[in-house]
Amino acid sequence: MIFSIRNHMVLLVPCFLLGLLGISDGYIYVPPKYTGSDFTFWLVNNNGDLTSNGAGILKAKLYADDRTIVGTGTVCDTDNRFTDEAARVICMMIGYKCAENWKLDTTNTNLPALIDNVECTNTSAPFRDCRYDRIDTCNREISLKCSSRCDYEFSLLDSEGTKSKSKSGLLVASNYNGMRGTVCDDNFDKAAALTICREMGHTCAASWSSRNDMGFEQTFDSSEKKASEQDMPIMLDDVTCSAKGVLQNETFVESCFWKTESDCDHSEDIYLTCGCMLEEFKFSTVDKNNKATTNGKGLLIVESKSESDTELKGTVCDDLFDESSADTICKSMGFACSKSFKSVGERRSAAWGDVQRKYPVVLAEVDCHAQIQGQCSFSTDPICDHSEDILIKCGTEDQCPETPTESF
Repeated sequence: MIFSIRNHMVLLVPCFLLGLLGISDGYIYVPPKYTGSDFTFWLVNNNGDLTSNGAGILKAKLYADDRTIVGTGTVCDTDNRFTDEAARVICMMIGYKCAENWKLDTTNTNLPALIDNVECTNTSAPFRDCRYDRIDTCNREISLKCSSRCDYEFSLLDSEGTKSKSKSGLLVASNYNGMRGTVCDDNFDKAAALTICREMGHTCAASWSSRNDMGFEQTFDSSEKKASEQDMPIMLDDVTCSAKGVLQNETFVESCFWKTESDCDHSEDIYLTCGCMLEEFKFSTVDKNNKATTNGKGLLIVESKSESDTELKGTVCDDLFDESSADTICKSMGFACSKSFKSVGERRSAAWGDVQRKYPVVLAEVDCHAQIQGQCSFSTDPICDHSEDILIKCGTEDQCPETPTESF
């Protein structure tokens, strides 16, 4: 027989079985089972009143399988396990499309706590797949801001504040209200750069850095056709995008997380360059006599495909260059893979010095992704000398190992 005492399940077992089991208390206690689908969430102010603007302290109600209420309280994060993924899952459960941002509220709200250390790893999965601890009190409640209008449009501005005619510029985000602002470089990485470049119609991301690092100075005013950076707020901060989302061509809203409250200044604004290395450049190899080789072995030479930039031709620096970069370049030259690569170095400079001196170093920081064809970040402003020039040896299909894998 099974019955309930104070929302707990009790199983009655005949006495002769209890003896066999070594139990003499008269019953076996079976704890209730809780699943994530038995949670409801909502947002409240410091007085515990329900908010209607999608922002507030996060509260939850937990039900047992028979739908009796187990407990109600705030959601805490004692051990700093709460993540952007958890924020998005919960906002979607409340009825919103995304989580704009979240933070820890350490003020004493006098609200009872319910769960702690929520961990969600998949934003498309239900909350039942998330992990959490039960808790009664805490002073680190989650304060969450959800939104139903999460789309942003991105553009690049030149130094005069007009839309850039090139693939480079100051990154600006515009929200659904038409308000626009800059993007801070905190946590910005190649997944974020690639996702945003795709949002603007480009296939690849070439490079990114803070405006301060680029020496990018605004000289524009705030007339109707131009925009002053100082007049714009910092629209987005802590932009991070998932590698899985990049591989699946997800949009910015689907793949990325961000905060709309920033602790940045405009020296941290993102300066972004979009574009695919293999669309802009072609590669070849030369021997020690500066003669083109057909076996994919020699000093690596890069030159622009643009007819208006025919003077851009030279060597490739080894900064960030790795196996994926070498494979990508060898494949662009018609080979199956890179068998090996190395920098010229001091020891080989005597043998290669004459041909090296015929070229400037024009390309650096070539960093290609193994799983995304053609996605290579790079810089055309190298800080290198010829000892860092790349020597490469490409291979045919029967000479190549299995394709390597890489994560962001």
